[in-house]
Order: sequence, then structure tokens, then C-alpha cells
Amino acid sequence: MDDIIFIGDWVKDRVLGSGSFGTVVLWRHKNNEQKLAIKTCKWGDELTAKHRERWTKEVEMLQQCRHPNIVSTKELPPEFVVGLVRANPSKLPILCMEYCSGGDLRQVLNKPDSCGGLKEPQVRKILGDIGNAMSFLHKNKITHRDLKPENIVLHTPEGPDEKSGRVTYKIIDLGYAKELDSHSICASFVGTLQYLAPELFYSESYSNSVDFWSFGLLAFEIICGVRPFLPFKAPVEWMPLVKKKTHDHICIYETFHGDIEYSNCLFPENHISKPLKAHLEEWLKIALEWEPRLRGRMPGTKSSTSKVTFNIPSEEKAVPNNIVMFDQLEKMLATKIIKIFSVSTVSQLAYQISDSTTVAILKSWIAKDINIDVTDQIIVSRTYLSVPDEDAAEKYWHEDNNVMLYLYSKDRFIRENSIPIVPKAVQRCLEHHKALYNFKNSQNLYRNALYFVMTQMENYDSLINGIFARSESLKNESKQLLMKFNSVDKSLGKLLAKIETISKMIDLGKNHIENLKANSVGTNFLGGFSKIFKMYDDMIDKTTKLESAWAQLSTRLQSAARRSNESVSGDLSKFVAKYNYQAIFTTAYKTYLSHKKSDFYNDNKEKEKQCPEIVKVCYDCLKLRDRVLQELQAQVFVLKLKDLSIEFSKISDIITNANNTTDKLGQDFMTLSDEFSTCIWSTISILVSDAENMSELPYSVVNFQKKDFKLDNTPKSLYDSVQSNFSDGMLSSLVTESLNLRQTHVNLCDKLNAQKELLKKSVYDFSFLKNDS
Repeated sequence: MDDIIFIGDWVKDRVLGSGSFGTVVLWRHKNNEQKLAIKTCKWGDELTAKHRERWTKEVEMLQQCRHPNIVSTKELPPEFVVGLVRANPSKLPILCMEYCSGGDLRQVLNKPDSCGGLKEPQVRKILGDIGNAMSFLHKNKITHRDLKPENIVLHTPEGPDEKSGRVTYKIIDLGYAKELDSHSICASFVGTLQYLAPELFYSESYSNSVDFWSFGLLAFEIICGVRPFLPFKAPVEWMPLVKKKTHDHICIYETFHGDIEYSNCLFPENHISKPLKAHLEEWLKIALEWEPRLRGRMPGTKSSTSKVTFNIPSEEKAVPNNIVMFDQLEKMLATKIIKIFSVSTVSQLAYQISDSTTVAILKSWIAKDINIDVTDQIIVSRTYLSVPDEDAAEKYWHEDNNVMLYLYSKDRFIRENSIPIVPKAVQRCLEHHKALYNFKNSQNLYRNALYFVMTQMENYDSLINGIFARSESLKNESKQLLMKFNSVDKSLGKLLAKIETISKMIDLGKNHIENLKANSVGTNFLGGFSKIFKMYDDMIDKTTKLESAWAQLSTRLQSAARRSNESVSGDLSKFVAKYNYQAIFTTAYKTYLSHKKSDFYNDNKEKEKQCPEIVKVCYDCLKLRDRVLQELQAQVFVLKLKDLSIEFSKISDIITNANNTTDKLGQDFMTLSDEFSTCIWSTISILVSDAENMSELPYSVVNFQKKDFKLDNTPKSLYDSVQSNFSDGMLSSLVTESLNLRQTHVNLCDKLNAQKELLKKSVYDFSFLKNDS
């Protein structure tokens, strides 16, 4: 087939892969760039009837299985039937498949930056896609039996109707090991035995739970970058040790000194958030259960520590009840985990949220974890907006973002005692930099060292992005404060307008009452006004102070807003150019690759030697981290952001207090106005009532003060006593004066009634309180 380059309008591009029986070649159409992956069997007469049957079944199953996470088949162009005759000596069906341009998962895992596993969004996507495919196969009574990274390909849609850049993971080689016996397994699976379930080694019969085991191993490897069970040993060495594990054990590893350790946890060197890590560990306990009849199922009454027996039911008789493998996976992947980068502590935080989780609840969790009080926390979104406490945390969740929110502390922008998380292997190499390492230990050291450098570089990038986010959020905060200031300013303006109207009424009342008091007229009826006038004076004093403070705040806010608009991007760029991890990462990357290509990696695996290059990389990484944090503390742009953060917080509190004070004063002035009106009406009522009583008295007594009257004296007796003291002329003069006074009294009552009608129309005129001259 190597000599076949052109078939019709199709051009051979390259060989995608070659297995024990088949070869997959990529063909490209020279006119429309269409691509096809075509698989042919490379053997001829030497194939057995069982091999021919297996190949045919694989082609048939792939053509029947239509699922987005299983590589799809396509109709073979007619020209290939003739063109590939020489390349298909077996005369078996030719398999034509869609081309997945992203390569296979093994290629992804072999990259140095996958040494600590894949990122969480990628892990979620792989588990979801492969879980869907495996669930589909099992529902259709198909067992894959050879699930491994090499049999998972990455498909990146290229058409205009597809979502750009969204990778889909698909299973290939469907049914490849379906009919293999133990001898053909040993012959055909050299190099892939690490993913086979124990019963394929220990028993002649097995069920589809073998796929659960392979899926669990695959999941662990994409999470941690290594397989869970003694990855440096062959299956014949690690299988007996794995057989001893309990249900809760999900990994077995060798310590630095060669001791065997069983663990319930994932290796700490991974990129998975804490909440999802807990779910994954529980799920892996089910997937990596040794006993096939318990694997993938809910634990029953049978002890989870029981070991495998070889009386395993055949696939046809297996009862699939209580299988929770795929349901639990789906439920786990549906969880929403919000990720926060704490700028203050230079650390990653993550919390599982629900639709009822508010930002306020989120802050309470953060306070417990990193000891930043809720009142001191500032949370900013990726759109550079401050996040209100009452918002739902779910609003800021996004499945593809490693950082969804940024956290800041009001009192300290970056804590001086921020401690990095250092892998144990890196700690050991820094403490014992001249220690000797065998192959296994050196592998762990180089892998963990590169992982450490990458995580520090990612934290540094998040820190720089967090500083920039705070700068932008302060610009938005200044705009919001200006809007809030203007709103309160309008409210204050309305209050002052109301006060001006009330002040005119109060001042007029004060003048009238002062005149009345000066003439000693009606002083018995004016006691309530003194209290109102005192309240008014106190409120005017408060208003004057509020106006003065408000004018000063306006200048203060404008100054802070102007400083917040000064960009820090230039200063940040200069800082990053001077202090960055790129050089250290490049060195670590090259050192890691060099180690994999070295003689130490390929030969003399029992030999021990020092690893000074990677030790120096780890030391330089920690040294740079300390220097970066120290330098950032003294940077002018960081100090400015810290000061602005404190200033805006204070200004916001002042505006809030001013708004509350304005509302309170508005309510108090309205109450004062009502009380003043009530007092006026009460006084008028008393005067009118008194005037009506005076009009009923005899003419001869209205000129006397009430103190001259006693309850036991009648008007006649009083008149007789007065008459004895006056002469006839004087009495005549007094009667005339009484008549005049009576007429004056009638006129006064008419005026009082007229004024009462005017007051009903809210005309505030106090002239009626003056005596007629």
C-alpha cells in the first residue's frame, strides 16, 4: 500500500496508525479538501477464521452504532474498491471512517505539560463523552474490552455550522478484543495490558464490567497523569498487590524508599478542584473495585473487601441491576463548581454551588477557609464588576473557565505570609539537593517539578490578571459611585427645596409670634410653638452640616475617580517583562524532555544518580515567587489600587449614610410641617372657641380680666358692686365704652371666621394675630 499515492481525485496524506492487523491511512480529496480515514487489513491467507470473523464484526458494529462519541463510518467512494485491491490481500471489508484531526488521547497525555494530568474542563469533557459512548454500547449489549487512551481520538469540527474549537472525544476500534482467548490476548495486547481488567488474566469468563475497570484506569490517568496502580511495574507484578486492596483504595504507589502504600485519594499533583476531587474519588472506588460482580454497582450486603472468585457469570447471563457507574458519573459531571482566585493569598479556591447559593453564602465559606472576614471581602467578576452579596453565585459559573471570580481583601492587597503548595518530591529535593535517585524516584521528581513550575506560573498569571481585574473594577466602581452620588445629590436638592418652603412658613410664624409676645397678646396660647421652633433649628443645623460634608465629598470622589481612570496596564506590562516564569518554565520543560531521552531513562534503570538540573529549577522557581511577591508589595500601582480600594469603600459608606440621613431629614421636616400646621389649627380653635364664649357675656363685663370673676358671683351682683363705685356720668361713659367694645368684638369674630376659611385653603398668613389699632 505504500506505493499507492493517488486514487482518482484522492491523494494519500499519511498513515495515521498501524496495529496488529490493520492500517489506517488518511486520504484527502484534492478538489474540496474532504478527508477520510480508511482502514484495511494488512494480512492475507495467514488470517484464521476467528480473525476474519472478528474483523467483519467490528466493521458491522461500527456501521450500526450511530453515536456522537463513537467514530462514525462513511460510505466508501467507489474508486477505492478498485484502487485498494492490492492493499487488501485479505479481501475483508474496507472500513471508511470520519477523520478526527486532533490525534488520540495518548498523544495528549504524552505531552510534558500533561505530567500532572489534564485541566478540569478537559477532564470533565473526556469523562462525559466517553461515559456517554460506553453507556450506549452497554445498553446495546456491546463490550469494548480494549478501552485505553490510544483508542480515543479528538475530533475538532472545522465546518462553518459547527461550534468552533469545541473538541469531541470519540471511541475507535470498537469490538477489537471481543472474541479473543487468553492466548491471543497475550499475543495481541503487548503494551496495552495495563488497562485490562483482572478477570481477563485470572478467569476465562467475564462480563461488561471489564469496561468499568478500564474506564476507571483511564479516568485516573487523565486526572493525575499516571496510572493508579504501581505504574512502573508490569501487570504480573502489580496484580497480586492490587488484589489485596480494599474497596476504598483507588491507588497503590511506591514511596521514595520503595515501600508499598495504599491510598483512598487521588495523587495531590493534579489540576482538579477540591469539590470535584471528592466526587471523583468516590466514583473511582466503584469503577476500580476488584470484584467484578461489585464493580460499577452500588455496594450490597456482601463485604466490599471480598476478593475475586473465578465463578464469574458470562456476559449473556450477567444481571445489570444496581449498576450506578454511568448514573453517578452523569450526576457528578452535572455539579457546578465555582472557582475563585484569591489575590490576597495567591491561591485557588473552589466551591460546589446550587441555584440557592448566594454570593453572601460564598463569602461565609471563604471566611472559614482563608480567614478573611466577610466584611473585608471584595469579589470581582471576570467582566470586572463588583459582585453584590445578594446575587446568585450560579450567575458567575462557566464550565470552561478555570477562574470565574477574583477575591480581594480590603485591609491587605497581598498577604506577606502567602505559602505555596509544594509537592513532597520537590520538598525533598530542596531539602536534600545532593540525594541520589533511582529511575522511579527520578521520574516522580521530574514530573512533580514540572507540575510545580506550571502551577506557579498559572498562579502568577492569575495574580497579574487579578491585579488588572481590580484596576478595571475600580474604574467601574467609580462610575457606579458617581451615579450613586448624583442620585443622592438629587434627593438632597429636593430636600433643600422643601426646606426652603417650610423655612419661609416657619420664619413668618416666628415673626408674628415674636410680635404677639412683645405686645403681651395671646401668650397663653403660644406654648406649643416654642418646641416646634427648637426642633426646626436643630434640623436646619443638621442640614447645614450635611451640605458642607456633601460638598467636600464631591471633591473627594472626583479626585478618586480621576486616579482610578489612570491605567495600570503599562506598569503591569513592565513588571511582567521584568519578572516572569517563562524562562524557568522553558528550562524545566527542556530538562524534563532531556531526562526522558537520557540513558538514565532508557537504560540502567537500577542505577542511582543525582538530579542537580531539576533541583536548581525548583529552587529558582521558589526564589522567583518570593521575589515577585516582595516586589509587588512595593509597586506604586499596587499601592494605588490598595488606597483606591479603601477610599472607594469609605466613600461608598459615606454616600450610603448621607442617603439615609437625607431620607431621615426629609421625613422629619414633613413631620415638623404637619406638627406646625396642627399647632396653628389648635391655637385657632382655642381662640375661636374663646371668642364664641365672650360673645355670650353681658356687655358690661367684657372689659374686665377673667381673674376679676369668681364662680359664686353673678353678673348682676358684679354690676351692682361696680355701680356703687361710680357716679352717673362715669356709668354712662362706661356703658358707651362697652357698646363700642361689643362692636369691636363682633368685628373681631367676623375676621376670625374669615381667617379660618383662608387657612382651610392652606394660606399661611399670621396677620390675624395682630390687634386692631
